[in-house]
Amino acid sequence: MKFYQVRNEILKGINIVNIPLKVTFYARVSTDKDEQLNSLKNQIHYYKNYISQNINWTYVEGYIDEGISGTTAQKRKNFLRMISDSEKGLFDLIITKEVSRFSRNLLDSIKYTQLLMSNNVGVYFQTNGINTYDPNSEFILNMMGSLAQEEVKRLSSRVKWGHKNAIERGRVLGNNSITGYIKDNTKLIVHEEEAKKVKLIFKLYATGKYGLSSLAIELYNRGIKNNNNNIYTKDTLKRIIKNPKYKGYYRGHTTEVIDYKTKKRQVIRPEEQIIFKDNNIPNIVSTDLWDKANMILNSRSNSLKEAEKNYGKYTYTSIIKCYDHQTFYQRIKGKSPKWACGKYIAYGNKICKSPRLKEQDLNDIFIEMLNTMIINKTKIILELINQYQNSEKDKIINNKNIENIIRLKKENLLDLYLNKLINKDEFIRKNNLLDEELTSSKNNVQKLDINVIKEMLEDYFDFSKNLNLYIPEILSEIVVKKINYQKNDLYLKIHLKIPINKYSSSYKNNKMNINYVIY
Repeated sequence: MKFYQVRNEILKGINIVNIPLKVTFYARVSTDKDEQLNSLKNQIHYYKNYISQNINWTYVEGYIDEGISGTTAQKRKNFLRMISDSEKGLFDLIITKEVSRFSRNLLDSIKYTQLLMSNNVGVYFQTNGINTYDPNSEFILNMMGSLAQEEVKRLSSRVKWGHKNAIERGRVLGNNSITGYIKDNTKLIVHEEEAKKVKLIFKLYATGKYGLSSLAIELYNRGIKNNNNNIYTKDTLKRIIKNPKYKGYYRGHTTEVIDYKTKKRQVIRPEEQIIFKDNNIPNIVSTDLWDKANMILNSRSNSLKEAEKNYGKYTYTSIIKCYDHQTFYQRIKGKSPKWACGKYIAYGNKICKSPRLKEQDLNDIFIEMLNTMIINKTKIILELINQYQNSEKDKIINNKNIENIIRLKKENLLDLYLNKLINKDEFIRKNNLLDEELTSSKNNVQKLDINVIKEMLEDYFDFSKNLNLYIPEILSEIVVKKINYQKNDLYLKIHLKIPINKYSSSYKNNKMNINYVIY
């Protein structure tokens, strides 16, 4: 059974034990001690009975690793065999004791769990209470992964120390491809032909007549292209102009990894970077020319940052991508906002002929999609209200217990006073504190009106109002392509973050025909 089919059944309120599945288990022990192996035998007996006694499940022989450390998956042959078998459709669900059974390295556990999900196999971690067919499980696993990030950071700090030490010894680290230079045994040598490009870039930009986009076009018109024989991008030109190596300075520790999963980096603030004059780096432009170009660049960058504060981030930012250039679309403001390829915005129709998209057309497509996916909104709202009411009942019971304890303390305090074990002032002071606790406990139970909660939830599930809340959670990427390069016919390839059965559809307005496929 496909992963999304099982998940949809669970979303309808059907318990997983009532869904026909092929079920196996995974067990291991970390040592070869007799008591551990005996524990393993008990686990095997338990899981076989647990799975076989469910009439809706088909038992599949389990996967067992004996007397092996769980530190790395590569040492566990049966675990890897299970991962391999998951691609063959031999089972739909794996039951195991806890997340750490997959690996002591939490990041590895999450990685293999996600791999199994992509192979249409769910995992039920009994001790953790996590069933990956439940949509909430992905959130829980991600939270657990964030804790493991701290371990990665500690390792990263040791690597940074090594980088810093190498920089101080005059060794050039990082990318071997530096426009204008050849890197030879950690030393830089000027590449004369490329150096001519660099000098022209600085010379033109320092005139103040060109922005980065117009500079790229001017270079392109002069036949000067990047190493891929394409027009220079604004980011590449900006990096060249900002690089102090071109005036003979060394700069290191410019970025650091901030996301252990994606290896995404952030730029280090200039005052925290390592920058110094290095006689081992030959300059290509003069210090005066470099400083003049950077003064213009910084002035324009500051103006742009001010504009961006008011511009804000939009629903589809960094989501829509041009098929031809693999460049993100950007928003064009107006009464009817549109999205266009970044290269089209920067350089015009001459460079990119990809179609523009009306934001309202995109909104209409995703509102229709969400309404198709979540058809049982009323049932979901009632279930959420029921959960809230149960939570409030527990809170009331808990507060009553607290109030009883406080009253008992007050009685004991009175006994102490009557038996002259504490004086009057002490009695009054402590009694007032207990009264404050009692008042606080009573105030803690302030139930919201159920009708108010219902209205809030109904508003939340109004996709036309709250589309900006849903898009980042469900949408991974949109790739835009023209159909046979016809002006008004285009194709969207839409990738979602959630498992869904692939389907095709179309959307039309008075001018444009949009065909799309959702994965």
